[in-house]
Amino acid sequence: MARRGQDEGASVNLFPFLSILICIIGCLTLIIVVINLIAMSKGEGKTPEEVERAREYMLVKKEKEDQQKELDKLRIDIENLIQENKNIIQDRDKLVLLKEMLDNQEEIDQSREELIAKFNLLSYTNKQLVSDEVVLQEEIKKKEEEIAKRKLPPEPAALRVRPSGSSSSTKPFFAEVSDTSVYIHRSLSGDPAVIPVASLNQDENFIKLLEEIASANNHRLIFLVRGTDGSVNTLNRARAVVNAFNQSNGSEIIPGRLPLPGEGKVDLNMFAKFLEP
Repeated sequence: MARRGQDEGASVNLFPFLSILICIIGCLTLIIVVINLIAMSKGEGKTPEEVERAREYMLVKKEKEDQQKELDKLRIDIENLIQENKNIIQDRDKLVLLKEMLDNQEEIDQSREELIAKFNLLSYTNKQLVSDEVVLQEEIKKKEEEIAKRKLPPEPAALRVRPSGSSSSTKPFFAEVSDTSVYIHRSLSGDPAVIPVASLNQDENFIKLLEEIASANNHRLIFLVRGTDGSVNTLNRARAVVNAFNQSNGSEIIPGRLPLPGEGKVDLNMFAKFLEP
């Protein structure tokens, strides 16, 4: 027993030191576990909001890259369309130029046809004028022979034209009709404008007269007709020209008629307020 007591007294008890060391190791292990758990919960040192923002950023970045690719593709398509549009515009300009050339050709053809028609009309009018000139020359020759036989015949009495029931507000325009001509009276003292029958449908003075008459409802055309068969024929041709003017201009000129029984000069003094001095 005494020996055991000596052995026990000579041994060293290490329990406190080991206990402390184990506790320290345990504490360190616990700290490491806690730190790892915290790191895992924070997403490698980031908050959940930061992780979500990072994820959204990656999505936005990928979407931007996709949009950039689409934009590049659209830019290429736009450039191709612009080039195609330029080609189309060039082709259209060529077509417009060709159409203008064709239209000009058609206008030239139409103008040529109009000129041919006018030439034919002028040729016909010229023939009529030549024919009328022959008739006039014959009449002049007959008158000269008659004057030579009669030796200064008395001058015919003036033919006074009187109002025939027209309204005081009506403004008359007088056109004297003879065998081969129409005389427009606009003045009491001046000579009337002479229009050969053959050129009546294209004479500027007669057309202007009709336009002036058609400009107001109270204007009226009065034909002063000599008492010969040729005057009646001239009157019919003048009426045909008036009807053609009405149809082409939508006017309603209704010409009146007053006979001139004789060969004297027309006296329009009773209509002085409507005529020039």
